[in-house]
Amino acid sequence: MQKIYAFSPVVLALSLVACGGGDDNSKTTNLTIPFQAKAGATDIACGTPLTNLGLSADQGTLADFAFYIHDIKFKTKAGQMVSASLEKNDFQDSEYGVALLDFQDKTDACNGAAKPTNKVVYASVNNLSSADIIGLEFKVGVPAVVNHHNASTAIAPYNRSGLFWSWQTGHKFMRLDVNPRNKVQLAYTASGANISNTYFFHLGSTGCSGDPITGAVVNCTAPNRPTVTLTANFKVSNLTTSTVVFDYAKLMADLNLNNDAVMPPGCMSGATDIECMHIFNNLGLSHGAHTATGLQKAFSVAN
Repeated sequence: MQKIYAFSPVVLALSLVACGGGDDNSKTTNLTIPFQAKAGATDIACGTPLTNLGLSADQGTLADFAFYIHDIKFKTKAGQMVSASLEKNDFQDSEYGVALLDFQDKTDACNGAAKPTNKVVYASVNNLSSADIIGLEFKVGVPAVVNHHNASTAIAPYNRSGLFWSWQTGHKFMRLDVNPRNKVQLAYTASGANISNTYFFHLGSTGCSGDPITGAVVNCTAPNRPTVTLTANFKVSNLTTSTVVFDYAKLMADLNLNNDAVMPPGCMSGATDIECMHIFNNLGLSHGAHTATGLQKAFSVAN
């Protein structure tokens, strides 16, 4: 005679949990990390006036605003740093853990048609509950292994031409270009003029040698990949972390955007460009002979 077994609802529920349901330490936890770019209290976007910029407290408008991050890790209550994996999409490389954050919502230096932005990173961690996460760490830029390659054959997220740096045969880790209302007075002549409409900040590795096209290994004396660690007030709720805020006004707080002493206008990461010193310092990076005086100031957490 066939036997019939009855299971109580409690036993059935326990068995389902054991098979991996819920956010526990026995499975992959998928997390969303939102990013926000601001200048003081103002959200960065094409056409939006940015105020109180730098020592001259000038206004400005956006021309370009994007940056890469990689090597994303979460800090646990036990003090461990757990590496995250990234989802593959048009703004993320799952193989090398690189994400592109892009806040420029129009093409052609904000003068063209509407284009997609990206203000979120999709990450995952194994064998870690979101309740155990109390902090986030990442590096700005792309790792050396994918920094130097053929731009004509690059795939997303490396195929944005405005973020490729031909003179260093690598990528611009950050491209933050703003047009100050009172323009940039140059102490030299550039392209036949002594005024620039744009203050440029292009972060990338410098002092690089070796031709990647021929297969040579590229070495750079100044890698320029700042590490950002965020733990104060960092939280995870419903599998979404606190928002990571990047403040352009804090990055530029210690210099005058309306004056430039060393060519080119702004900072292109050159070791002898004195305009770079304060910007690098606010990213927690040493610059040339100047040693960074403390932790970065441009990134913070909002809840």
